Amino acid sequence: MYDDIFTASNWLGEESLFFNLGYWKDNPQTFDQAGAALARLVAAEAHLESDDVVVDVGCGFGDQDFLWADEFGPKRITGVNISAKQVETASKRAAELGLSDIVEYIHGSASDLPQPDASVTKVTAVESALHFPSRSRFFDEAFRILAPGGRLVTADVVPLANEYVPSRIRRLRPLEKLVHGIFTTGPQNHTNAEQYRQALIASGFKDVKVYSIRHHVYPQYAEFVSRKLRQPEMRRINPLIRISYGRRGAEFWSPWLDYIVAIADKPTAGDDL
Repeated sequence: MYDDIFTASNWLGEESLFFNLGYWKDNPQTFDQAGAALARLVAAEAHLESDDVVVDVGCGFGDQDFLWADEFGPKRITGVNISAKQVETASKRAAELGLSDIVEYIHGSASDLPQPDASVTKVTAVESALHFPSRSRFFDEAFRILAPGGRLVTADVVPLANEYVPSRIRRLRPLEKLVHGIFTTGPQNHTNAEQYRQALIASGFKDVKVYSIRHHVYPQYAEFVSRKLRQPEMRRINPLIRISYGRRGAEFWSPWLDYIVAIADKPTAGDDL
């Protein structure tokens, strides 16, 4: 699926290959701008700095890494991706941008990260953890590879807590199960924002913060994509992607979904666990 359907030619960027729904709070005018805004939000929450060694899990085609290298200047960024084709594309793009000495891409799983224990300062996952076989396993792996005092930041799509689903929608339980099945890889990942926070704590993280940005993602994305997909050149997009991620698709699945940003720190030796 990741090699043949979720490809560069099947997404909405003008010049970038951002592969997320974007962050539309400050009224970006293009998909590129919305994708960059989400990348900047994650970087700001991660407190990316010049001495950071970053692992970006589920890195897609690398646009957020290129932006971080340019604007935040970390020491090193390693993108990990289960899709060999996406790793190949991202590596070529890094070389073309002259960033190969800062940014590298490797094939690997979020459930078994290829980094040694306590070897990095930041771990990120930009709208990718919903695809992982187990978020809890990923949280454990992120905790393992982070040095004490390191930070994990995710932007993620999760089921919306039942009390926030509109009552007129809440009665349609079969649709809820369908949407959750599409946007999570299994029942073990059907975790709302509070359950997500608890899972991070269970993995050992402290100072865990989880907040929703859904009102700055779904409505604006649906409005943008309704215009974008009318353009003749968008006929190239796979019909499955058009149906699932077009305006009607977004209006179908967004009432059941939250969009969260999560921040979690690995304790230092002097912290009370």
